[in-house]
Amino acid sequence: MVEGARVRLRGWQQAAIALGSAVGALVDPRRADLIAALGETTGKPAFERVLERMKRNPEGRV
Repeated sequence: MVEGARVRLRGWQQAAIALGSAVGALVDPRRADLIAALGETTGKPAFERVLERMKRNPEGRV
């Protein structure tokens, strides 16, 4: 595996990848690479919201 192969993207680049992969996945749902790209570009904000809700809940903090 290549170390440090991650490429940082600007906001507009992430939006372009998310939009392109979403359209491509709708056209051909068998394209797992497009679905993965969509998840990678849109997953972080959703994860952060879930984490914040867990931190506010007593059961979630445990």
